[in-house]
Amino acid sequence: MPNLKKVISLHQAAQISGYHQDYLSSLIRKKEIKGDKMGRNWVTTEEEIKSYIFRQKIRNKNLIMRNFLLFCQRMNKSYVYAFACVLLFSVGMYFYNQQTFNSRIQAQAKAEHTQFANFTERETEEFKELKF
Repeated sequence: MPNLKKVISLHQAAQISGYHQDYLSSLIRKKEIKGDKMGRNWVTTEEEIKSYIFRQKIRNKNLIMRNFLLFCQRMNKSYVYAFACVLLFSVGMYFYNQQTFNSRIQAQAKAEHTQFANFTERETEEFKELKF
């Protein structure tokens, strides 16, 4: 340990990192974290703990991304076909509803037109009958 001023015990390192002291000592023995044994106790630096936590976060992000890419590669084609079928079904329902809506409006307009035509025919017949 080059800087003895910044040396902390594993108890303090455990409070900083949230890891257990035994786990931190095993990381030092595996040489994943720099540290030394002073007497019976292991010591390390706060910078080493923070850099290990940072490396773990980067490693976890890389694992998540790699697992996502593997999932996409292994994804069965049936999911793609199912998604395409649902998409086609929803588009078909949209156009079917548009068509039935338009045909209903046309039928209603036609009914109103025939009703108005019948009304004007009756009015003209009544008007002819009223003439003297």
